[in-house]
Amino acid sequence: MIANYSKLTIKQFLNCKRITESISDPIDKNVRLLAEISGRSVDEIESLPLGKLKDQLKELSNIESLTEAKKLKLKFKLKGQRFEIIWKQQELTAAQYIDVNHFAKDHESIVYNIHNILAAITVKRTWYGKRLKYDGTTHKDTAELFLNHMTIEQAYPIMLFFCKYYEELANNILTYLSGQAVEIMKEVEKTFGPNTGSLQS
Repeated sequence: MIANYSKLTIKQFLNCKRITESISDPIDKNVRLLAEISGRSVDEIESLPLGKLKDQLKELSNIESLTEAKKLKLKFKLKGQRFEIIWKQQELTAAQYIDVNHFAKDHESIVYNIHNILAAITVKRTWYGKRLKYDGTTHKDTAELFLNHMTIEQAYPIMLFFCKYYEELANNILTYLSGQAVEIMKEVEKTFGPNTGSLQS
């Protein structure tokens, strides 16, 4: 069981957001959230005795919420690969600019494109620190890597950094992510809180 919301991967985080937005029944919602957080199937969760299910749902209320964004690391390592964030606007290539704007143009879906935007503003580095050129043909693979393995704790400060220094590239990101990402985490917290629907005694 994940002990902190910040340890959720981007994929888990987005799945939790979809669940909280699309399912109104509290029992069904909590069962699916528990399955997502614990890495088990919905069938496994639904087959638990009611008492055990209630106990596990209560455990979710003890999970710590996402804290204030940690200090940004411009260079980071993920699954054995080294990356660097391009923080100077003049160092962005035209390809990066195009990719960023493509994934940021619809502010309603920005949060679902976090991994795609991150993949567009980072480049790979060699083991001895040399920055490699941005390669748009590998963008999809990098985005998938970020989606499946980067935690919200890692992604959140990068996105806030991006919003601060690249306002002219996507003003809607600054407005949406800075305000709504916090609300997204609150939604998940509410679902994981004391209220477990009709399961609660």
